[in-house]
Amino acid sequence: MPAVQLFATCLGDLAFPQAVADAELLLRGAGFEVEFPGRQVCCGQPAFNSGHRAAARRVARSFVKAFSRSAPIVVPSGSCATMAAHYLPELVGVEPYDVWELSSFLVQAGYRPLPQNEGRRIAYHDSCHMLRELHIAEQPRRLLGASGAELIPFARPDLCCGFGGTFSVRQPEVSLAMADEKLAGAAEAGVLVTADPGCLMHLRGRAERAGAPVRVVHLATALARGVNG
Repeated sequence: MPAVQLFATCLGDLAFPQAVADAELLLRGAGFEVEFPGRQVCCGQPAFNSGHRAAARRVARSFVKAFSRSAPIVVPSGSCATMAAHYLPELVGVEPYDVWELSSFLVQAGYRPLPQNEGRRIAYHDSCHMLRELHIAEQPRRLLGASGAELIPFARPDLCCGFGGTFSVRQPEVSLAMADEKLAGAAEAGVLVTADPGCLMHLRGRAERAGAPVRVVHLATALARGVNG
């Protein structure tokens, strides 16, 4: 059985452990042995995006110590997959790793999810890193469609949700307005699915605070247990 290494990411570990567990279920269902390196911590993205390269480098070295090159690294986060694939190797001076965002890996492996979302209407939100840097848009939609979901498109699917890492802290009013617009676009579906824990945290938190009638779910959970799971 081929093996993969699962990178939980900081938000996955601290805020959304169920999504990480669901990612593991999907990978095992696709026929892979899942290794979970115990020394993993963070890829250094928060510090890197804030311009603190020295701090980011110190954190990123923990990734180098934790992960081997014996198997692909699969990440249930578009932003962290971008960091690990595009920026971390140069930052710490190592050869690139074989890094995959979860939905892209599952499609490449020929995985077909169970019909967990038969008859459900779902709006899918593209995270900025996945869309603009990894150029991944079709794969999560293909998996959701294969799970039985009817996808309700956003009028502007390319628009950011307003999280943007430190942007949501530096420009909170603009950030919340962007989140409100994204949630309003998903109101017809009633369920918004995203593959990025940062977007998930931002949109779910805003939906709960504002009383928006939209459930916000990670893609791994939507595929493994259905959006009602």
